[in-house]
Amino acid sequence: MSFFRRFDWRLLLIFLIVAAIVHIIATFLAVNDRRGSAYMRLLKLLPPNTMTIADPIAPHHELLPYLAPDARYAFCPFDTADKAMRVHALLPEIGWTIGVYAPDGTNLYFAAASAERETTVNLAIVPADDRFLGLSAEARQSSDPDQTIAAPKGFIVVRAPDRGDAYRAETRSILEKASCVSGHA
Repeated sequence: MSFFRRFDWRLLLIFLIVAAIVHIIATFLAVNDRRGSAYMRLLKLLPPNTMTIADPIAPHHELLPYLAPDARYAFCPFDTADKAMRVHALLPEIGWTIGVYAPDGTNLYFAAASAERETTVNLAIVPADDRFLGLSAEARQSSDPDQTIAAPKGFIVVRAPDRGDAYRAETRSILEKASCVSGHA
């Protein structure tokens, strides 16, 4: 009984308050740590402003964790510091999708294939500032994009369902048609 009388409860209270403060600070710092983010991983592994078809997902051989093994992927890390990006993708049937994501994982654009017909995505990604990029002869002759979004950098993901060995060549040929190139919007 004498132990409880001699124990300084104020020290325990101070310890609990300091532990709570450290826990809250560590939580906020962990949320803002982007060193292991999907964007940083793709930036290290893939060439910028180029659509790259990823190898099929296998154990211990995936670009990003938690990718579905029943799908094929094409990725394009992009940066609009110098020029706008032109993105083109064909989504021929249900299960095909395209998404544009910011470096923090925020979804900037998403489209999924329609059940009734093929979906063609023509997208322009422009810098998020007020710069005028000018109009080149190439830009005036090319078809207008269906949509334009503003983003300084991020990555594009085209996802195709893997329907098995018999369809892999067809799926790959459609994924090879997907592109993200620097150019004027």
